[in-house]
Amino acid sequence: MKKQSVGKQAAILTCFNALTRALGFLLRIVLSRLMGAEAVGVMELSHSAHMLSITPVTAGLPLAVSRMTARDKNDLALRAGRQLVWKISLCLLPVWLLLSPVMAYLMRDLRVLPSLLLFAPCIPVLGLSAIYNGYCYGSGNVFPPALSEILEQLLRFALSALLLLSLPGLTVAGRAAVPALATAAAEAAGLTLVIFLVRRRPAGAAQLSPAQREILQLSLPLILSRLLTTMLRTASGALIPLRLMVSGLDRTAAMEAFGMLQGMVMPLLFLPGILTGALGTVGTSAIAERSGYARRRMAIVLFLSALLCGCAGTALLHSGSALISKHLYALPALSPLLRAASPLTLLFALQHAVNGVMSGLGLQKQLLLPALCSAVISLICLYLWAGDPALRILGAIRAMVVSQTLGVLWGLWLVWRRTKEGTFKRTL
Repeated sequence: MKKQSVGKQAAILTCFNALTRALGFLLRIVLSRLMGAEAVGVMELSHSAHMLSITPVTAGLPLAVSRMTARDKNDLALRAGRQLVWKISLCLLPVWLLLSPVMAYLMRDLRVLPSLLLFAPCIPVLGLSAIYNGYCYGSGNVFPPALSEILEQLLRFALSALLLLSLPGLTVAGRAAVPALATAAAEAAGLTLVIFLVRRRPAGAAQLSPAQREILQLSLPLILSRLLTTMLRTASGALIPLRLMVSGLDRTAAMEAFGMLQGMVMPLLFLPGILTGALGTVGTSAIAERSGYARRRMAIVLFLSALLCGCAGTALLHSGSALISKHLYALPALSPLLRAASPLTLLFALQHAVNGVMSGLGLQKQLLLPALCSAVISLICLYLWAGDPALRILGAIRAMVVSQTLGVLWGLWLVWRRTKEGTFKRTL
C-alpha cells in the first residue's frame, strides 16, 4: 500500500471532506424543508442518544489502531481491532435495545423511540468502519475511508429524500426516524466498500490478545472521556426543550427552536472542520511518527490552520447570517441564532487541533478532565439560561460558547505545558 505524504493526505481528505460536507449540508436543508422544524428537533434529540451507543466503538479505537499501524507497519492492529469491535458490539446491542424505551421516557418524548431502535444496527457497522479507517490513516492511504464517506452521504441523501417524498403522511415520529433508517443502510454500504478496497490477504495465526489489550490501553481514556461528555451532552439535549417549556414555550415551539439550533445552525458551525478535521486526523499519526523539531512544526501547522479557518468561518457566519437564514433555509428567525453561535466555529476548529496534537503525543488521558468539566458547566449553564424567558434558545447557545471556551483554553494549556516539559522532543 503506497503511503502518501502528510500534505497529500490532508489535501485528499480536505477535498473529499468538502464534497461529503456539501452533501451532508444539502441533506440538512432538504430534511429541514421536508420534515419541518419539529420533526428535525425530534431527530436531533434522538441523535444525541445515538452518540452514546456508538461511542465505545468509535471514540478511541480508530486513533489507537492508527498509531499502532503507523508504528508497526503491519495489519495486526486491524485484525485485533475488528475482533474487539465484535466483542463490544455483542454486549452493547442487547443493552441498547432494552434501554431505548427507558431513554425515550427520560427524554419526555416517546416520539424518539422508533429512531433509537432503527439505529441499533449502526453499532457494529460504525465500529468496524472506525477500525478500518484508523488502519487506513495509519498506513498513509486515505482513499478508502474518503470514498466510503462519499458513498454513505449519497445513499443517505437519496434514501432519506425518497422515503420522505414517497410517504407524505408520516407522523412526526415517522419523519424523524427516516434519517436513522437511511443512515443504517448507508453505513453498511460504506463499510462494504472500504473492506473491498483494503482487501487484506489472509494472515497467519497470530496472538491478537496482546494487541487488543494495547488498543484498549491506548483508547480507553478517550472512550471514557467521550462517554462522559456524550452522556452529559445527551442530558443537555434532553434538557434544552424541557427548559424552553419552563421559559413559557409550548412543546411544539420548544421542539422547533431545538430543531433550528441542532439541525440548522450547528451543521454550519462545523464547516471549517472540512480542513481542520482532515489535518487533525492525519496530524495524529504524523506527530506520532516524528520527534524533535519536526514534531513541533507539525503541531504549529495544525494550530495555525485551525486558527485561520476558524476565524474565517466565524466572520462569514456572523456577517452573512441574514442572507443564510433568508435564502438558504427560508427562515429569517434563524439569523440571531447564527450570529450568537458563530464564535463556536473558531472554538470547534481549535479543538480539532488540540485533539490531534494530544492524540499524536499519546496523551489522550489528559483531555478527560477538561472535557468532563466543560460538559458539566454546559449542563449547569443550560439549566440556568435556557429557562430564562429573556434568553431561551440564545441562553442555550451562550452555555455552549462558555463551556467550549473553557475546554479549548484548558486543552491549549495542556499542549503548552507539554512543550515546556520537552514532550515534543521525545520519540514515543
